[in-house]
Order: sequence, then C-alpha cells, then structure tokens
Amino acid sequence: MDFFEQQHRARRNTAWILLAFLLAVAAIVVSINVVGGAIYLIATERPLLPVLPALAAVPRSAYVVTTLVVLGVILAGTLVRLNELADGGVAVAEMVGARRIARDTGSLEEKRLLNVVEEMALASGIAIPQVFVMDRETTINAFAAGYSPNEAAVVVTEGALKRLDRDQIQGVVAHEFSHILNGDMRLNIQLLGLIAGIVLIGSAGGFLMRAGGGSSIDRGDLRENRGDVRLLALGVLLWLIGSVGVFAGRLIKAAVSREREFLADASAVQFTRNPDGIGGALYKIAERGSAIVGRHAEELSHMCVGAPVGDLLEFPWMRTHPPIDERIERVLGPGAKRLLRERAERAEAAKGSPVVEAFSSPLYAKASAAAAAPTAAALVGSIGNPSPGHVDRARRLLEEVPAEVRAAAASEAGAKALVGALLLGAGDARSAQLSLIRAEEGDESAALCSRLADALAPLGARMRLPAFTLALPALKVLPQERRDRFLGLVQELIAADGKVSLGEFVLRTLLRRYLGSQPRGAPPVRHRDVSSITREAGAILSLFAHAGGGGMAAFDKGMTELGIRGGVLLSPSELRFDVVEGALDELKLLAPLKKPAFIKACVAVVMADDRLTISEGELLRAVCAALDSPLPPILETSEAAA
Repeated sequence: MDFFEQQHRARRNTAWILLAFLLAVAAIVVSINVVGGAIYLIATERPLLPVLPALAAVPRSAYVVTTLVVLGVILAGTLVRLNELADGGVAVAEMVGARRIARDTGSLEEKRLLNVVEEMALASGIAIPQVFVMDRETTINAFAAGYSPNEAAVVVTEGALKRLDRDQIQGVVAHEFSHILNGDMRLNIQLLGLIAGIVLIGSAGGFLMRAGGGSSIDRGDLRENRGDVRLLALGVLLWLIGSVGVFAGRLIKAAVSREREFLADASAVQFTRNPDGIGGALYKIAERGSAIVGRHAEELSHMCVGAPVGDLLEFPWMRTHPPIDERIERVLGPGAKRLLRERAERAEAAKGSPVVEAFSSPLYAKASAAAAAPTAAALVGSIGNPSPGHVDRARRLLEEVPAEVRAAAASEAGAKALVGALLLGAGDARSAQLSLIRAEEGDESAALCSRLADALAPLGARMRLPAFTLALPALKVLPQERRDRFLGLVQELIAADGKVSLGEFVLRTLLRRYLGSQPRGAPPVRHRDVSSITREAGAILSLFAHAGGGGMAAFDKGMTELGIRGGVLLSPSELRFDVVEGALDELKLLAPLKKPAFIKACVAVVMADDRLTISEGELLRAVCAALDSPLPPILETSEAAA
C-alpha cells in the first residue's frame, strides 16, 4: 500500500476499533449487572438458582442505575484521557515521564540520536519530531506518537541510547518513522484513549485493593477493620470484573499492532538500505529485553518497537508483537540470529572491533533500486515513502550545513535569527528587515541574522528548506503566544520590500502550518471528493501556474488532470495569503484516497514546461506539507541537472 492507502486503512480501522470498544463496554456492563444482581439476591436472602429467573427477579431500576453508572465511568475515563492526549505526541511523552532532549545537549549519545532523527525527517519531508528519552529505563525500546506526521514525538529508553550503535539506532528510528508515515500513530493514540475507559474499573479495583489491604487487617484484627475488609473485598470484585476490560483492551491492541510491526520492520530496511540496523536492534532486544517498568507500560504495549510487558498467558492471539525471532528472520533471512550471536561474540573478543557481514534479503535488493525520475506518478509515490537516495541526500545536506548555522538552530534566539536570515533580501530591503529584527529581538539577534545569511549564501537555494527544518524544533516548544509574535515578525519581514517572492511564500506557508494555532486532535475528513472544493483546488492550481510562468495553459493541464471543466485562473493579486491558506485548510480535510489526484494535478501544472526548478519543488513540498502528505526532497530538478 502507498501512503494514502495506509492513511485510509488507518481511518477505517478506527471504525472497527470503535465497534470493538462498544462490545467491550457491553461485556463489562453485563458482567457488573450480573454480579450486582447476585449481590442483591444474597442480601435479600433469595435463591440464586436457576440463574436467569433469579436475575430476572431483581428490580429493573437496579440494572438501569448500575448501567448508567458504569457507562458514565467508562465514558468519563475515555474522554479525560483523550483530552489529556489532545496535544499529540508530546502529551504521550509527558504522560510516561520522558525527558525532552535539548537541541544543544552535551551528551554524545543524545547528539547521535538527534542527528539520526534529523536525517530521517529531512529524507521524509516532515518537520523534525521532538525527541525524548525515558531515563532509568535500562532495557531497549522506543515508540513514536502524534496525530500527524508533522506533529510527532519520538521516545526512546535510556537502554536504547546506551546499548545500540548508530546503525541500530537508525534502524529503530526508521521503524518508528514507518509508524509516523503510515497513520499508525493517530490510531495508537485513539486506542490509548478508548482503552483507558474500559480498564478504568479494573484500575479502580486495584486502588481499592491497595487501600483496603494496607491496614492492620494484615495482622488479623478483622473485627476492628471491617470497613477495610469490605473495601478490600470490593476492590477484588471490581478488579475481577475490570479484568474483562483489560482482556478486551489487550485483544484489541494485539489485533491492530502485530502486522503493523512487520510492516515497520520492512520499511526500516527499505528506508535505510541496511537490514543489519533494525535486525541488530531486534537481536539486542531479544538478548537484553524490552520491558518497561513505568506504570503506563501496559497502555503503551501496542506502540513500542519491542513488547514493554509480558505476553498475556502466552496466547498468540493476545500478543501485541510478533515473536522477535520471526521478525529477525523476516528481515535478515533464516539462521540470522545464530550469525548475529557469532558476530556479537567475535566483536566482544576483539574488544569492539567492527565486523561487517552481508545478509542477502529481497528487501535489500528492492531498496537498492535507483531513484525514479520526477514524473507525477514518481513524486506522488514517494510521499510517505522515502528511498535510500533520500536518506543519503539528507545526510549529505546535514554535513554541508555550516557549524554556525547548526549551533544557532539549537536555541530559540538562534532559530529565530536563522528563519530571519532565510528571509533577508538585499540593499534597502535588507536594511529595513534588519531594523525590524533589531526592534523586536535586539541588536545581537539582528547581527546573528546577518552572519547566518552570509554563511548560507554560498550554498544557494537548495539549502533553504533543510536550514529551515533545523530551526523548527527550537521554535515548536515555544508557547503559542510567543509563536504568534514571531509569526507577526515574519509577516513584517516579508512585507518590507512590498512584494512576496516564491521562497518567502513557501516559508510563510510552512511556518503557519508548523507554528500556527491548530485544532487539537486528529483532523476529520470533510470532503469525499475534489468536486466539492473546486474553488479551493483552482486557487492552488492558479498559484502553481503563476509560480512556474505557465499561465492559463498550465492551469488547464491541472484542471484536466482533476477532470474538472470551467475552472477560473485567479490573478496574482487575488492570491492573497488568506485565500491560499483557506484553500489549503479545506484541501487538508480531503479524504486520503482523493489527495493523490489533486497532488498529481499540481505536478501537471508545475511540469507543463517539462522542467522543475528548485523553487517550484519547494512550493510543491509546502503544499503537500499543508495537506499532511509529506513529500521527500525532490532529487532531480532542472537546476540540479544543469
């Protein structure tokens, strides 16, 4: 499946999960009503047998009250947890107590992880995720969380940082990027919220058990602690009934996550062209373990690269993860675990000397294929599906970034100055822009902005988006009020010379998408077909037509690709920021399977003259980012070929 089919499948799975959730709720309600009816019969000294007639004798009002209470508890638990997680990946990371890794960290291991995440983000065409580490978790594990690819967080355990080498870290990160790009993250967060409700009763029972069992009843003084005994008994009862919810929750998670883990392993090989990376990481997980001791381990059981809790009763259909040995063999072939063990033993004997062994894998051969030419089908096919060529390009770009630029991107002030540097013009316009920066951010920021612009100038337009991407993580942690102030400054910088260049438009669009106030939670699907938003589609195609200089002829090619007649080419003066951004907001709500047709129409307009410039490629990537359809760097443009 391609990116859009995966997104569609993830949304469809949400409906199945909701159905399973309702069935689990019904099972819990029935269980509690049966137990409650039995307690009523015992209390009123009525016979318990035969069961059905006896339960029918219980007043209906008792069942109604019990049902309403149980439904209220479950619904409240689900809504509270979904509200807690509405901020996406960062909220999940904070829930488990993970520590955000600072961009200017002094730890070599943390720098290595940040560098790998940056590579994968640049190669995938998404904003660099926030990166967290779970301190004091000595086993090897990791997960990604978020509602969209551009709002993701990657969390790893301390054990993964310390025990995995760079290739293995890259394999794990690529595995998590598969979850980011395939729509698994949104599904996983929705699962967290729904399952929180159905396990709440069991959790309440566990709390009462601890409260009732922690007193002097342990010393046998039952008569003076009847209240505690009753509390303990109630806790045991609720815990047993709640186990229905725990069982149902694990079953739902297992059904969703097992095959997704195989897909993510295969994608990690495809992205990195290195089966040893994820294969070696899985081997170390098998040797060192992946259990998480935190109290949220069970909730995270469907999200992690390795199972964070033991398999329930060892039933295969209850496992959230496939067996590690099977995963290793799928990646590296039969007998791989033995070869990995021998390699580890030789490496230990050689005191860490690197040993290189090749593994034959059909996935490896597939990943080694040459990059396709930038046709419409190839560009759309690369969305959410970065190739090894994209990863190599990202690595080379990061190596070319000047040290001063990398250092500046690690702090708030430096990141702001870096974005300002990308917007600086020449002559009087530059002087006016620096005056605006000086008034808002101070003299030091203006001076840094000028130095960064000079450092980036020799690298040309191809470094514009990579440098911008590096600045985003430091800006995304700012409170919304400070983000809005910075966006206001950016608007003033763009307006300083009285015109808007294509590069300025791209940066403004991306900044609004990444830093602007966005609705919390997962975006809905509002439009099932492009025909319902013809006007918005025409506005964006008009933008591409004017950007490439193709005019009406190029615009007509795009509308023909969409199968729409009679579209109106908007003039440049009509393409104000608010018009374009409003159109992108509506197109973002298009059904996943309908987005490829629109993106192909955009490519048709851009390629109407059979050439693709860097600026046109940047605009295409900005529009795709606004549609939550991450387009990797375009490897071949007319300028690059020249």
